Formats: sequence, structure tokens, C-alpha cells
Amino acid sequence: MLRFLLVLVVPAALAGSAGCGLDSAPSAVDGSKAGSSSSAGSTGSSGASAGGIPGSGASGGGGAGVAGGAGQSSAGVGGSAAGSDGGDANGIQSGNGGASGSGGSSGSSGSSGSSGSSAIGGAAGAGPTSYKPCPTNGEACKILPFGDSITEGVKSSDGAGYRSQLFKLIVAAKQKVTFTGSLTNGPTQVSDQTFPRAHEGHAGWTIDPGYSESGNVYGGISSLVPSPALDKSPHLVLLHIGANDLFPTKDGAGMATRLDALVEKIAANAPSALIVLAQITPVGSANNGHTKAEVDAANAAQMLYNGKIPAIIASHVAKGHHVIGVNMSGMPLSDLTTASVHPNDQGYAYMAGIWYAAIKDLLP
Repeated sequence: MLRFLLVLVVPAALAGSAGCGLDSAPSAVDGSKAGSSSSAGSTGSSGASAGGIPGSGASGGGGAGVAGGAGQSSAGVGGSAAGSDGGDANGIQSGNGGASGSGGSSGSSGSSGSSGSSAIGGAAGAGPTSYKPCPTNGEACKILPFGDSITEGVKSSDGAGYRSQLFKLIVAAKQKVTFTGSLTNGPTQVSDQTFPRAHEGHAGWTIDPGYSESGNVYGGISSLVPSPALDKSPHLVLLHIGANDLFPTKDGAGMATRLDALVEKIAANAPSALIVLAQITPVGSANNGHTKAEVDAANAAQMLYNGKIPAIIASHVAKGHHVIGVNMSGMPLSDLTTASVHPNDQGYAYMAGIWYAAIKDLLP
């Protein structure tokens, strides 16, 4: 039986176009402890955990939540239940759950979080350490940054966006990673270490081909699975996609359907990888010459799209796929560049902190 989990992560408060080419040989790094912290919010509605993973149950872990509040537990198949903690307004981290194992103790009640409707996390798993896809033999963990221009790092001062900011955190923690993908850009050195410049971030691309405002000029990243995106067999896939679908389609529900199929395709072709799926960053009040009505419609579509992502994650967890979630939608609009969906350096640091909080316990 495959092990799986579902976790949403608290954003960290961090201080705060590009060339493409063939992927060079991945470089690994030993990085010293630093990273992002998470904080609890104030009272919110409860979010229940769902599912479980093989093994014995254990007490609920900490977390944060789009719908924070008291975590409730439900038993996984053949095992005992474990609770999840609630948390702040930007993400939920699941508590420890159990199934197909000896009985475990029930999870503790969740800490309070800001008000919200449904729990984004609170499901299946024993926190980020329950499934560990990274090597344990001293080799570097391979991370695939996957998405559009935000993954590439457009509008960042070094061209690498969150990737270089994430690498700084990993270096500081003395952990071993490399990035994979068919494209390369960004600096050659970060924190006095060789920066692995590879990624799979395609500026202007949508989830599927055929949905761009520019017709056939841009493709869809689903066409890159399995090759070239998964050619280097990544252990972690950081998936942030959907910004370019917002304006041409203004259809959050349709976007969610296409995203669901993309996650299915990645999981089928990289069954041992952990997919870290993001609720995407916000759209500013002005955007690349679009009218206010167009921006408002895009914002509405984004809210609907992001709101459906927790259910997408839960459905894949139920299938035994390795998927967790992070929430980038709480990024302040001040972290966006002028008239753009692209983050500035501070915004990319915000993203890096959220990614790192989700994966730091998995890295060698």
C-alpha cells in the first residue's frame, strides 16, 4: 500500500526575464539552520482530518489553517484516529493519523486559527515526516520546480524567484538538494554555493495547452509530463500553476478540473515523488493593461480555483497518491510587482518560506 499525506503549511515571515537552456548536471549542496517559522492565528471554525496512513496512530501535530480551529480526527482504514491541530489563516498542517496499524492515541484538540469555512489541511497523515521520498544514503534530494513564469522567477532581481530564496534556506540548514528540469536560469552562486539553476517554469504557459490569451504562442505544462519534466526522477515536485489561465478563461471551476487531471498525470508517472501543490499567489488590482472588470473576474476565478484545491488534494490522497498542499494565496499585494501577477523579491521570499516549511523535515 502506498503511503500518503495531506498537509497545508503556515507561511513564514521572511525579509525580503530569464534565459532558458538545456538542463545541466544537477549540483547538490550542503547547506546551517535557518528557515521560516509558523505562527498560530485566532479563533476559527473547525477542520476535520480525513483518511489515514498505514501504521500506528499518534497524537496530532501542529498546524495552521485557512479554516483553523479545533482539529478533529477520523480513523483511517484499519487503524486508529489521530487529530490535527488548527492554526493560522494561511494554511493547515495535518496532525498525525493512523490506519492499518496498532491503535494510537487520539490527537489533541487544535489550536485556534482565524475564521474560515473549510479546513484545507486536516487530512490524512502524520505530518511532513510520514512519507519521506528523499534519499537516506547521503545523496541530494531532487526538487522539480514546476509551473509558469512565477516558477521561472520573472521580475525577481536575480531571475530565479523563489528558487534562489529557497536554496538560501536549505544552505543555511546544511541540507542536500538539487533542482531538476529542462530549463536553466538564475545566478550561478547563492550563499557561496553553486546554485542548481534547473527548473520547469515556462513563462506564459497555462495548465493545459490551448487556454492562453495568445493562442498557440504558449503551451500547457501538462504536455511536459512525463517528459521532459520528470526525466530526472524528482523526489519532490513543487507545483504552482494557474495564473495564466485566469484572464483568458475566468473559469476557476474549469481550471480546477484541469489541475486535477495534471496531478493525476504526475502521480501516475512519478508515483514515488511527493507533489507539493500550491494554492496560487494573488492577482493585483491592476494587471498588464487589463480593465478593472477583467481583473475582478480573474480575481473571482482565482478564489474559486484556490477554493477547490483542498478537495483535489484530498481526492488524490484517497487514491494513495503522495500529495500535500501549501497556500500561497495569502501573499500581501505589496509583495507583487507593479501591474503584474509576479511577486517582487519580498514576495518570492514569502513563497520560499512556505515551500521550505512544507519540505524542510523531508530533506537530507
